Amino acid sequence: MKQPTLGREEILRRKKLSESTRKMICGTLEIQEQDENSIKTTCKDFDLRIIFSELHPLMLFCLEKPLEEIDGSISSKTNFANLTSVLGSHCVNEYLGCYQYRSTHWIDTEMTQTRFLEILERCVLEASRGYEKVAC
Repeated sequence: MKQPTLGREEILRRKKLSESTRKMICGTLEIQEQDENSIKTTCKDFDLRIIFSELHPLMLFCLEKPLEEIDGSISSKTNFANLTSVLGSHCVNEYLGCYQYRSTHWIDTEMTQTRFLEILERCVLEASRGYEKVAC
């Protein structure tokens, strides 16, 4: 299958969408850290990293929260959380001792603050449900 070739105009349009979304988010949330690809903050009781991919353009939400205990049933609990989720994926990072929820979103039009906050709220609700399934 041949890869589609993007013209310069489309590449610039996508980059502008990604940049304007990032700028809007930085004006909406209290940012703790940032680099050329991502911003980091907290939301509710989760650490939140939003990673941007200009070429596609995408934003990836990664919500993370420490786990007090990781036992032998954590894998099946995580699998169950993934079977009941349509918005993203749940995982446990045993090395870091934390729960992670990841959700990817296309930025195909100008992102408004209202739309961003709606997406974020849905991700936080799903991460909270997943965390409760995994942590209990």
